[in-house]
Amino acid sequence: MLIHCDFHCHSKYSKDSLASPKRIIETCINKGIQRIAITDHDTIQGALEAHQLDPSRVIVGEEITTTKGELLAFFVKEKVPSRLTPYQSIAQLHKQEAFISVSHPFDTSRKHWDAQTLRDMAPDIDAIEIFNARCMVRNANQLAFEFAQKYNLLGTVGSDAHMLLEIANAFSTIPQFDDKTSLKNALKEATFHVNSSGLWVHVYSVFAKLLKKSKNP
Repeated sequence: MLIHCDFHCHSKYSKDSLASPKRIIETCINKGIQRIAITDHDTIQGALEAHQLDPSRVIVGEEITTTKGELLAFFVKEKVPSRLTPYQSIAQLHKQEAFISVSHPFDTSRKHWDAQTLRDMAPDIDAIEIFNARCMVRNANQLAFEFAQKYNLLGTVGSDAHMLLEIANAFSTIPQFDDKTSLKNALKEATFHVNSSGLWVHVYSVFAKLLKKSKNP
């Protein structure tokens, strides 16, 4: 059986989103997304809350801020702190048997990775995010795809949704999976469905961040 999966989504537990875990699940149901990775910035609180509501649909994930760039992790059991080196973060994720991808690695409009660090990390990660619907740099996703091909890495795609409307802007159709190993096998058979979200969605993220600051000065 094939399922639709969005591997990058944020909830209200990220500083720049207002989406509740409950509404994320409802939106996935309405849009036909059978699995979604909730990958809030440097926390798994929202993912755990959503997983309790719908454990068969929600993958507990985290988008981890390292000293070099951001990592995407799936099947996370314990939060990985921010501002560690990439290698410290990867070591903690390996102990949890988490699946490791790399967020929007070549999007220079956001915190991004330098090529040498990516090359050095390649043997220790599972995938590269080869399409992020929020990328603002025209060739960023193409460069990520080419890097994955060159270094024989799997590819993940995701909406990077910060608002409900964005969910499923980028998703994979793959066989069912339930852990790191089965996900790696499933991604070898993936087909991708991708659409760019447009620059306006970043305005929403700024609004969400400012709104939260105004409520918690």
